[in-house]
Amino acid sequence: MLEIRPAEIADHNEIVQLWHQGWHNAHADLVPSEVLAFRTKEHFKLWLKEARDAFFVAIDDIGVIGFISVKEAEVVKLYVSNRARGTGATHVLLSFAEKLLHKAGISKAVLLCTAGNIRAERFYQREGWELSHSFEEALWIPEGVSEKFIVSTHRFEKNLGQIP
Repeated sequence: MLEIRPAEIADHNEIVQLWHQGWHNAHADLVPSEVLAFRTKEHFKLWLKEARDAFFVAIDDIGVIGFISVKEAEVVKLYVSNRARGTGATHVLLSFAEKLLHKAGISKAVLLCTAGNIRAERFYQREGWELSHSFEEALWIPEGVSEKFIVSTHRFEKNLGQIP
């Protein structure tokens, strides 16, 4: 049985582990190689500490298998463990976020996806998200770093009016 609940401080190490692994699996080949110096587990801990989004974790009998975060009308992050892929956990997390945003009065949700992340792009489209447009975006880097790393990014949107 999959449970989704607000993330707690005790979940941070598992979130960082999943995020680090998932980000490298999905993005490392899509971004300038120089950004990888800012994608260590320590940087993900800092990124999580600085995040202003609300995080929710998916838990099964073994522990945290995924997480999702939202901020205003945006689904900000969505990651699942390798063992959770193909189990429907990603669908459950995304549906949870959509319902959460809908209950908050959001009628149109957005999410951003690094262009070229084909697995994610296909998943979002299967889930009813539509590609709105693409643009160039600066990636997160720690405060005090003067370099900027730009990637092509897709903006997906979904009308939440029909969610029960």
